[in-house]
Amino acid sequence: MSVDWFEDDSLWKLMEPVLFTEARLAHTPAEVDSIKSLCKILQEDTILDMCCGVGRHSLELARRGHKVVGVDRTRLYIEKAITNAKKENLDIEFVQDDMRTFYRKNSFDVVLSMFTSFSYFDDHEEQMLVLRNIYSSLRVGGRFILESAGKEILARIFMRQNWSEWPHGFMMEEREPIENWSKMHNKWIFVERDGSVHRWEVIHWIYSGSEINEMLESVGFSDVRVFGGLDGGPYDNEATRLVVVATK
Repeated sequence: MSVDWFEDDSLWKLMEPVLFTEARLAHTPAEVDSIKSLCKILQEDTILDMCCGVGRHSLELARRGHKVVGVDRTRLYIEKAITNAKKENLDIEFVQDDMRTFYRKNSFDVVLSMFTSFSYFDDHEEQMLVLRNIYSSLRVGGRFILESAGKEILARIFMRQNWSEWPHGFMMEEREPIENWSKMHNKWIFVERDGSVHRWEVIHWIYSGSEINEMLESVGFSDVRVFGGLDGGPYDNEATRLVVVATK
């Protein structure tokens, strides 16, 4: 029985050093500074880090005294997050669950969806289900921040093919926009140093700033603000990321 690409744990295991580089981990405190500013996070706020990965944002927020719940479907990442929290004696609840099924009604003041962890599912309605779960999980006045690669940015910087070298091997990527630029079809080939070859086809939705705005408003969010990066700059021709902050 085949599984969707995002349910293939071998992908996430092999890609961990690619996704969570030392440079990206080192930049996490600055990202959290920006998140706290954009979302106006108060010290007493309870925060949900949805698709938390190895917990880099959860850990940093907990270091600053915030109450945090981190959720991810990948057991390897959750286990690493728990181990790192214990090493630092941080009180964080980490939960292995799917963002399509996880919600806690009226339980959080802030929800994070960082590092393009939204838009994986083939059916657009499943993306809407995730947004409804997040809306339900927020208290009235709660804020949701979503950070991803916007459609406009991807079109501007589009490269059909590229390759990169990593300590544990070589990554080759090929991309093709499909369904009238509503999705990106990626072919990933990873060759390990020992010669082992791994191939995945990764298809995910890509959304524009206006599309995300409309999706959030349709599930009930208000005061939807769109930015071109975590620095709070405008979402214009120089934007580097699509960052959206919305209020329940």
